[in-house]
Amino acid sequence: MRNNIDIAILVVTHNHEEYIDKLIGSLIKFNLNNTFFCDAVSTDGTLNKLKNSPFKDNILVKNKLEGFSKNNNDLIRHFKIDVKYYLLLNPDTFFDTNFLDSMYEKMLLDPTIGIITPLLKYPDGKLQMTWKNFPNFLTVFKKRIGLTKAINEKQMEGPNIDWCLGACMLINNKLLKAGARLLDERYRLYCEDIDICFEARQKDMKVIGDNTTYVFHNLNEKSSKNIFSKYNIWNITSIIKFIVKWNVRYYKEINKPQA
Repeated sequence: MRNNIDIAILVVTHNHEEYIDKLIGSLIKFNLNNTFFCDAVSTDGTLNKLKNSPFKDNILVKNKLEGFSKNNNDLIRHFKIDVKYYLLLNPDTFFDTNFLDSMYEKMLLDPTIGIITPLLKYPDGKLQMTWKNFPNFLTVFKKRIGLTKAINEKQMEGPNIDWCLGACMLINNKLLKAGARLLDERYRLYCEDIDICFEARQKDMKVIGDNTTYVFHNLNEKSSKNIFSKYNIWNITSIIKFIVKWNVRYYKEINKPQA
């Protein structure tokens, strides 16, 4: 049985009025009370809905737009959250099963697990391709110019995977760095998920896909809808930062002989 004190759920919102009711309802249904929200300058009704929820005392309100990584880290710093595991959860997710217990139990059984993620599904129940191999340059280029999308990608079998989409990932606090930094704040948006998964691998920790449970996710793929959008620019910028950061180590990882 999950211990709520062991896990903190971090959610960053920005104009998610359309989705937030379903997430709040799911959190309440499964008594996930240790949930913290960072509202990143929402201009719709998102913040009002949060303030009228049971989580009204767990909201960090930002007055300027900042990166996804920094917003999550600021939640940890602001509320002085010190737990064994941090769950990153997108505001456009919801669930009808107690997915967190399954992942928590697997974490407890194997201390070498750095990150664990459930299956992600579209709201209609169709599987999202979110358990991924580390990409090469050609794969990234095709996605950025809109030739491929997540729905066209191949799902890794698991349980051991290279990386997973950051919409729902349970992270071991062994990956928490100095200054209460869970994620690398150099990324404004995108690549923070592949970055922390690669970091886990560099520290000999596993990234695991749990196929016994799932979460619904309204995946928008904003960066692939318009190759000239700010989202695509942020994505490309993040990719460049990732390459600069990991360079030779990443090249060696993706070119390792298959076992």
